[in-house]
Amino acid sequence: MSEREKAFNTIGTVPVHYARNPVAPYGTIGKQRTFHCTNAFYTKLETCFNELWRVCPNGRPQAIVSAGAYVNKSGYHGMGRAFDLDAIFWPGRTFVTNRFEDYPSFYLGVEAILRKHFGTVLAYNYNRAHRDHFHIDDGGGVGFRTVRTVTLFVQGVCYYMLGKRFRGNVDGDYGSATRTVLDEACTEFGVPKTLSSLSNWNQFLDAVARRAFAGQGSSRLPADYDCTRHR
Repeated sequence: MSEREKAFNTIGTVPVHYARNPVAPYGTIGKQRTFHCTNAFYTKLETCFNELWRVCPNGRPQAIVSAGAYVNKSGYHGMGRAFDLDAIFWPGRTFVTNRFEDYPSFYLGVEAILRKHFGTVLAYNYNRAHRDHFHIDDGGGVGFRTVRTVTLFVQGVCYYMLGKRFRGNVDGDYGSATRTVLDEACTEFGVPKTLSSLSNWNQFLDAVARRAFAGQGSSRLPADYDCTRHR
């Protein structure tokens, strides 16, 4: 198995573009580019994004914009088992990851689908370096854990989507306050509270995506925008 064995410029039938300088400015649709990863990782990307197109009311997009897959460095990018997602472009609608605060519910809905397929998802609230992209890799197993990345996600769902206030808010610390509001969120979503079960965790993620994509609150994407005003 080679970390570069799969060369691709589409995921399924959707073109994959690159939009970082000097090729194109971040936040634009950029230009189609060839990326590399392992065959197994590409299959996971296809499965994940095909599910996203099914559950998202915007459907299949014009382009996925990525900051990279295989990169000659240490870690999962160097193993061809990681992918960075910058943006998704639909006709008249654009999802750019550094605009989390403009549409937090929609962002969390996308993240929920990514978490169904990849054990590691680093997102906007993880650190400053990940505010402009999702990093996904398959280095860990899919499932609920009280690690910081997963805790930030469930805290975000409780805080931004359900309006639940608790001590610490979105800080990545899985304490008693987070446990309490997460139990409340499970009740509101109608899913079991034992999220350590993969089946229950997937039910939770499905419920987050349904709520996010139903157009409630701030989940709807605004129309296309002038990217030069949002860098």
